[in-house]
Amino acid sequence: MRLRILAVVVTIPLLLAACGTDSGPGQRPAGRGPEMLANLPSCDRVPLDTGTEVRARVSGLLLPEDARVTSVVEQGALTTVEATVRMTPLDVRAHYEQRGDLDLLRIEDEIFETEVLMRAQQRRTYLRATALCADGTTLTAVVGPDSEDAGLPEFQSR
Repeated sequence: MRLRILAVVVTIPLLLAACGTDSGPGQRPAGRGPEMLANLPSCDRVPLDTGTEVRARVSGLLLPEDARVTSVVEQGALTTVEATVRMTPLDVRAHYEQRGDLDLLRIEDEIFETEVLMRAQQRRTYLRATALCADGTTLTAVVGPDSEDAGLPEFQSR
């Protein structure tokens, strides 16, 4: 089962490279959208609830309410949090755009993946949401100091 999940996670970046966008940063490609996510396997076939759930007490981390945290790793000033959620990457983007308790610094999406850079609680968070199945997403959040040179990951713009 892990090999199937790995195959999906490895295949998605290749699909992203093929999709691309001419719409500019943060805009969805014209004529594409959630219907493309329907080509992914059903989430009933991809276990989102495997692995031990852990508690994430990280200042500045604002995940969607139903996110299931599976890993928290502190690396100096940065903390990396891994989670899954029953949302598409486009839903994740909409979630953050609707929140009033953070400052959005940058958002980009390419349907199968959304990247968000935000500021909350005097911390910055880089979040990457990658489609795992038709309506399930893996989240990787890196939280660090509120600084341009905090060492957060860079956007994967194409």
